[in-house]
Amino acid sequence: MVINDSMSSSARILVVDDQQLNLEVLSLRLVSQGYTVVQARDGASALQMVYSQPPDMILLDVMMPGISGREVTKTIKQDPTLPFIPIILVTAQHELNDKIDGLEAGADDFLSKPVQMRELLAKVAALLRLKRTQDALVEERNKTKLLYGIQQQLTSTLDIERVIGATLVLIVEAVQAAQGSLIMFDAKGHVVHRTHVCHGVTTSVIDNSRCPTDEAACDDPMLRERQPLLIEDMLIDDHGMKMLHLSQAPRSAMVVPLIHADVTLGVLMVSHPTPQHFTPAQLDLLTTAAGQMSTALHNASLYSLLREAEAGREQFLNMLTHDLRAPLAGILGCLHMLGESAETDDDRLFIELAQTACTTQERLIDDILDVYKAESGHMELVPTAVDLQAIGAEVVTSLRGAAAERNLELVNDLPSVPCVPGDLDKLLRVLLNLVGNALKYTLRGGVYLTAACDTLTIRVTVRDTGAGIPAHQLDKIFDRFFQGEARGMRRGSGLGLTFCQQVIAAHGGRIWAESQLGAGTQLHFCLPLKQPEYL
Repeated sequence: MVINDSMSSSARILVVDDQQLNLEVLSLRLVSQGYTVVQARDGASALQMVYSQPPDMILLDVMMPGISGREVTKTIKQDPTLPFIPIILVTAQHELNDKIDGLEAGADDFLSKPVQMRELLAKVAALLRLKRTQDALVEERNKTKLLYGIQQQLTSTLDIERVIGATLVLIVEAVQAAQGSLIMFDAKGHVVHRTHVCHGVTTSVIDNSRCPTDEAACDDPMLRERQPLLIEDMLIDDHGMKMLHLSQAPRSAMVVPLIHADVTLGVLMVSHPTPQHFTPAQLDLLTTAAGQMSTALHNASLYSLLREAEAGREQFLNMLTHDLRAPLAGILGCLHMLGESAETDDDRLFIELAQTACTTQERLIDDILDVYKAESGHMELVPTAVDLQAIGAEVVTSLRGAAAERNLELVNDLPSVPCVPGDLDKLLRVLLNLVGNALKYTLRGGVYLTAACDTLTIRVTVRDTGAGIPAHQLDKIFDRFFQGEARGMRRGSGLGLTFCQQVIAAHGGRIWAESQLGAGTQLHFCLPLKQPEYL
C-alpha cells in the first residue's frame, strides 16, 4: 500500500497549551509547513473540539489546569468511537517515569520543552504517515466488511426484491449518501422497477412509465457509455440524470451501470445535497458493490424464469394426470357393470385382470404426482399408527393374482407390533411398489416380507429369489427413470423405487438394496419408532 506523503501537508492539527505564547510559536511553525492548525487552551476545550470534528493529530501539553494532558490522552485513546488520532505529549519533565505514564495513557510520542522545531516537524510528519496508513487499513477493513455484508444480503435469497432494499441501505450508509436508488430496465431498456432509500426509509415500486422522449432510459448518453460516473455538482453538469426521474434535486451523485454478460440490467445511484460530497475511492466501492448486485439480479432473473417453468410444469402435470384418471374412472365403472352380469369364470377372470391393470395404472399416476411433489418439497404426510402386518396382508391380497400367475410364493411375515408412526397410504404404496417390483423380476421361488426392530427403529425387508441386480447398478436403482438390464422382463416406468426412497426419507428413514446375482435381492427400509417432529 503506497502512502502519498504530500497528503500530510493538508492535515488538521490540534495544538493544546495553557500558555498563549507556546500556542502561537507551535502554530506558526506548523502553518508555515502547510498544516491547518486549531487551538485549545485547556483539556476540556480540547476534548470538545475532538468530539465535534476529530483532528488528524494533537500536540498536547501535559501540565494544564483542570484536565491534564495525560487524562485527555487516556480519554481519547479509550474511546472506540473515535478514529486513530496520533498524540504527541509536550512536556518540560524529563523523568523516565513521566514518559512511561504518558505511554500508558496512550501517547504516541513526546517532545521536551523547549521544543526543537526540526524534531517537531520530523515527528509530526512520521506520525501523520502512520495516521494515513492506519486510516487506509481501517477503510479497507470497512470496505471488506461492507462488501461481505452486501454479499450476505444478496445470497440470502433469490427473491431479489426482499433484499435489494436492505442492500441499498448498507450502501447509502457506507458512502454517507442522502439517498440511493436501484433502477431496473426490461429487455428493451425501459424502466420497469425502482427501489429507493431515503433517510433509512425504503420504497419499492413497479414503474411502467416511459421517459419524456419515449426513449429507453438506458439509451441516455450517460448510461450508453457504461462507465461509473462521479458528478461533483449537478448544477454545472447533470449528465442527463433528469432522464432517471430523480425524486429530489441533489448536488452531487455517483452513478454505476449494472451490467452482466454485456447486458445493461439497470443502474445504481446515490446522491447528496452537498457539492463534491463523494470521492473517487467511494466510486470504486460503489462499482464493486454494483458488480455483486449485477450478478444477483442476473441470478434472480434466472430464478424467476425457473419459477415460471415450474409453475407451468405443475399445471401441465395436474392437467395430464386429471386427463389420465378420467378415462380410467370410466373403464372401471364399465368393468364393474360387466362384473355384475358375468356368467362364466373366464369372464370374471378377464374382468378382474382388467380391473387390476386399471388399479396399477392409477398407482403409476399417483407415483408421478408424488415424485414431483417430493422433489418440490411439497410431499404431505398424514401421520397415524401403522400396523405393518395389516398393510402386508393388504399387499398380499392385492398381488396374489400376479404371484399365482407366475407360480410364486408371496409370504407376509410382518409383525403387528410395534406400530410405526407414519402415513398409512404412502407406506402401503411403498410395499406395493417393492413387492410388485420383486415379483416382476422373479421367475421361481417367491417374495417374502419380514421385519426386525430394536428400541429406536424397525427394519422392513422385501426379499426375492430372482435373478439379482448387478453390483454396478445397486447405487442407481433409486434414480428417477432408471430401469434394469434384465432381459425378457417387463420394464416399468422407473418411478416406483424413486417414489419409495422419497417417502421413506420423508418419514425420517432410509432405504437401500443388497443383491447377489442368481440368488436374489433384498430391499430394506428403516423407519423410526418415535414419530419425527415434522410428521
